[in-house]
Amino acid sequence: MSDVEMTPPVSGQQEAYGVAGAAPVAARGNNLVLGAPPAPAYAGGVLAALLGRPEVGPAAPVLLIVPDASLGPWAQTAGQAAASAGKLAATGGFPSRAAHHLASGRVDLLVTTLVTATELIRRSSLRPDTLAAVVVAWPELELSEEAWVPLFADLPKTVQRVVVTADPVATAGFVERYAWRAPLLGPLGTSEPAATKPRLRVAAVRWDDRLAALGAIADLLDVDELSVWTADTAAHAAIIERLAGHGVGALPTAGAIPGSGPTVFFDPPPAEWLGQAAPDRAVALMPPGTEGYYVRAASRLEPVTLPGPIDHAEQATVADRRAIRARIEAGPDRAAWATLAPLFDRWTAPEVAVALQGLWTEARARPAAPAPSLAPRPAAHPKVWINVGRKDGATLGEVMAFVTLDAGVARGAMGRLDLKDTFSLIEFASEDEARRAVDKLAGASFKGRRITARVDRGRDGRRAP
Repeated sequence: MSDVEMTPPVSGQQEAYGVAGAAPVAARGNNLVLGAPPAPAYAGGVLAALLGRPEVGPAAPVLLIVPDASLGPWAQTAGQAAASAGKLAATGGFPSRAAHHLASGRVDLLVTTLVTATELIRRSSLRPDTLAAVVVAWPELELSEEAWVPLFADLPKTVQRVVVTADPVATAGFVERYAWRAPLLGPLGTSEPAATKPRLRVAAVRWDDRLAALGAIADLLDVDELSVWTADTAAHAAIIERLAGHGVGALPTAGAIPGSGPTVFFDPPPAEWLGQAAPDRAVALMPPGTEGYYVRAASRLEPVTLPGPIDHAEQATVADRRAIRARIEAGPDRAAWATLAPLFDRWTAPEVAVALQGLWTEARARPAAPAPSLAPRPAAHPKVWINVGRKDGATLGEVMAFVTLDAGVARGAMGRLDLKDTFSLIEFASEDEARRAVDKLAGASFKGRRITARVDRGRDGRRAP
């Protein structure tokens, strides 16, 4: 197959951003460093080119290593690239799920994290010598370069290596060690630094919270129309729908940046494009991993504070006061007076009121009792064993927060969490829910310790594996 035939189509946006020249290099199987702003969309053409290589397939897949915090948007970009190449991409954020995808013999590209990939190699679920290519996204965010050794130690030199970076200077050592002779392409590899840097207002958000942040920014700016700049058009429909719920007309664009109207940078643009927006009417969303890029691209960052938990709590207290005021204005409740009158003889009215407010708050937070079931309940609920206990310095609240927030186990699926000295047991309603929780917990990190999880089989099964 000729080089012309292997060259994937390039979009107008890719040409404008200066990343078009990277796709043909990737399609030929050569090592490559793509220097681009920290948004997965810039690497879409390179991923499509890799997947278009004839040797790429389930027997020789592409491995895409991304930071934990940006797994979702990278998986979305990888899925779009795979669809354009007629291939299948899958995401494995935990070892069990990633191993399942590899063993299925169906996946052409696996999106995962360095921690998960390292664990798969340790378990022999991933053989580096079977890979067609390894793509590493934003290695500058990894604190230790030695963390990459397990992945690259047994990776044959013939396996293609592609590095996507927003800081070519910081990744120079990594490239020299793991992607030798890789040319630096993309806007950060060819453009000159801007002579003058603009000041920039930024809003710190999670990658998965960017759509919600648009509505908050529109409310904060008090606008009826908002321009939203993105690196590609994939999110335009969702952006229009989200802002419509706030009564705001959305003007999404992946091209020229509006210079006068209020603008939100949904993705980080090329640095020289930042100065095209009006500084006082533009806000850049700053997900984890983009901070360094904006620091280098702007003369000064001015944080924009979006509504958070404290603001929501204040709104809740206002609603409570409104409900209490309405009850007072409705007139006296004689039965309540009869109950409270003896209390006023011993305590002051504010003390009684505070106690009643506490009881009211607790009653609203208490889950409703489940409806009685005629079916007999099982003698015991299945439990999941994890290797974290009191001797590890863990508290019940910390373990619960880790399981529900970090690992993503639904609180409603859980029963009692029993914290022991050296391990913890978590009840679940069914065996299936327990196994799903094991998939999410196994391989996760709690206070720097890798979690081992399994369905508990009684006292004999609690010995350390």
